[in-house]
Amino acid sequence: MKRWHETLAANIGLRAMGIALFGIGWLLALRLHHMVLTTGPRDAGALMMFLSAATFLSASAGSALLFVGPGLWESVEVSARWRRLPPRASDAPFSFERDPESLAGPPTKERPGA
Repeated sequence: MKRWHETLAANIGLRAMGIALFGIGWLLALRLHHMVLTTGPRDAGALMMFLSAATFLSASAGSALLFVGPGLWESVEVSARWRRLPPRASDAPFSFERDPESLAGPPTKERPGA
C-alpha cells in the first residue's frame, strides 16, 4: 500500500504549497523592507519582529517543501550510537549506559618520568 506522500497528487500538492509559502514569505519580506525604510534603526516594534519571524518560517518551510517535497517523510536509519537502549532489568527508571562498542575508557594522564 502506498503512503499518502508517495502519490503524484501529493507530490504536486506539496510542491505547490512550497511555492505558496515561499511567495507569502516574499510578500512579508517586502512589507518588512518598506517598514524598515520608514522607521529608525532602534524603533523595531512587535509587528516588525513578528513579520521577521513569519518571513523566516514561511520561507524556510516553503523552500523545504518546494525542493525536497515528499522526501521530507522518507525513513532514515539512525546510527547505533544514538539509538535508545532497551530498559535494564533493574529498579532504576533509566540508565546512562550505552552499548559497549561506543564506550570509550576514561582519559588517563601519564606523567612523564613518573
